[in-house]
Amino acid sequence: MISTHLHLNAKFFGGATEDDLRNAAERCDGEERIAAIWRIPPDVASSAACASFPPALFLPCFWPHLAVLSPCLISGYCTGVSLFEGTTYFLTDKALHVLVDASVGGCLYRTGKDSGQVGLNEIKSIVVNNAASGLCAGFSTSTLDVQVPYGSPVANSGGSSDKSPGTFKMFVQNPDEARKLLMAAKNAFVGSSAGGSFAGGIIAPGSVQMAIAEKKSPGEKLVKLKELLDIGAVTQEEFDSKKKELLSRM
Repeated sequence: MISTHLHLNAKFFGGATEDDLRNAAERCDGEERIAAIWRIPPDVASSAACASFPPALFLPCFWPHLAVLSPCLISGYCTGVSLFEGTTYFLTDKALHVLVDASVGGCLYRTGKDSGQVGLNEIKSIVVNNAASGLCAGFSTSTLDVQVPYGSPVANSGGSSDKSPGTFKMFVQNPDEARKLLMAAKNAFVGSSAGGSFAGGIIAPGSVQMAIAEKKSPGEKLVKLKELLDIGAVTQEEFDSKKKELLSRM
């Protein structure tokens, strides 16, 4: 039995459950703390599966081809939905993970627990891609596009015949919310020696003292401490104790 006591502050999205948390905890090291976990809900999985088909295929000139290929398309759609519904994303104080454990066609095929991760210090940019609206937006879906190193095990988009993919598309209902959590986790993980986020030294997981370096003012330390609390890197008790100490210095 995997203990989840380090992940008590984890936030759940998209219908994620305690079972998902336990499965995610199996992929973490001994000190890694889970801040958030996402399950791809059925409506998002359906839109994502539709988005995998080229829109041009549904133009009138391709309808004869569509009729001939319909059995293959239907099979591909059902497989895509199953794979997306079996996908879980989880964010820790060290990395962003993806876990796929899907059953396709009942007992015909099961993926097994396939997983990958990218370190927070490896993330280059985070782009919110909200679903479009209107009559012609039926194949649009919301994603959080995370730029990762080319060829990263989590990269699933942006590749070509001569270039490995370099984008990790997360299919989430609220990419703005997911972006805030990911930014907070990265900012807490990466130091600010260059005057801001995304630069400087690495902060030890769960270490309040290193996260709020002595060079900062008490007010700046308190802001950083709140960021750590929000992503679950410190407990409420640790936060309250250090907050009281910082306030006494102001």
